[in-house]
Amino acid sequence: MNHTMYDYILEQPEVLKRIFNYRKKDTAIFTDLFIKNMPNRIFLIGSGSSLNAAKAAAPVMEKLLNIEVTPAASSAMTVIRDKKSFLIFISQGGNSTNTVAAIKAHSEYPHIALTGAQSCVINDITDHMLIRCGEEKAGPKTKGYVSTFFLLYCMALETAREFGTISESGYLEIVSKTTDAVERMTENIRTTLSWFQDNVDEMKEIEKCVVVGKHIGQAVALESALKIQETLLIPAAGYEYEEFLHGPNMAIDEKMAGLYLLPQRSDADYERFTGLIRYHRSKSPYVYTVGGGDDFNTDRDLKIGVADREVFRIFSWSLPSQVMGAKIPGLTGKEGRGSIIFKELDAVLDIKAKHQS
Repeated sequence: MNHTMYDYILEQPEVLKRIFNYRKKDTAIFTDLFIKNMPNRIFLIGSGSSLNAAKAAAPVMEKLLNIEVTPAASSAMTVIRDKKSFLIFISQGGNSTNTVAAIKAHSEYPHIALTGAQSCVINDITDHMLIRCGEEKAGPKTKGYVSTFFLLYCMALETAREFGTISESGYLEIVSKTTDAVERMTENIRTTLSWFQDNVDEMKEIEKCVVVGKHIGQAVALESALKIQETLLIPAAGYEYEEFLHGPNMAIDEKMAGLYLLPQRSDADYERFTGLIRYHRSKSPYVYTVGGGDDFNTDRDLKIGVADREVFRIFSWSLPSQVMGAKIPGLTGKEGRGSIIFKELDAVLDIKAKHQS
């Protein structure tokens, strides 16, 4: 194995299966802490892809556990006024200096950390749970992002079952739908790769990009933009659909690429959302859709995630930007440049703590 982004993308189906198979064992510590502390609120604290995974998981956890769940950046924590809060610190590599600092600053609150590494600074300073994604040496996170979301989801699901906020029949239905979504991942990867090959010649020319979505698509848009920016090394930004219409849409021009994560046709904003796509396509050739809208059947439109519940579309909808990030830099002479920039900045700014094994 070469430890590239592409290798890690291909690992995702098995990684997700592993997390789901071990969910009862791995989430038991959180369930016990939740029942022991009976929190009024949960904070999900991280940076980068960890924070984006938290933002995707928060509304799902709220619904399952019936309490407020608030994502927060490690370096910009809100004031915690409720002493009955429970904190979950997230760092896939386990060495983010700002997350380490956040743990030390809030250690008096009940908390647990999620890390993707067996050996790291965070594991040395606090109780932790392992994200069963394996090490990710490529830098930009792919399997780590979806795995973090999925573990948080499983934590809420198993705790909700134990705590009684979902019925047994509801739990079994979710398990069935989740299993189906995970099983579709291998085919979803193949479909995404085929879509990419159809569009790669255009995509190599992209100079800037927006990613727009609603609901779970909004959360995926944030991560997708991050992936594009840290791999293609171009300006990219993710937006909730309505927020995009309040200012950022003024940047649409012939060079602005767009990746649109389509809501369901039943969504109240479907017609307006698709109208935005058509407008953008009238200005730029670099506009792509994800989600399989009936009105979008060109080579630029990726039909994926249609059979899944909205919450599980995070698995498939993350793939387009991941594949773009894994493949395009090698075609544009930018392969490895992101890692060089990160290492230079890390040497000056200590972005990652240096763990002593």
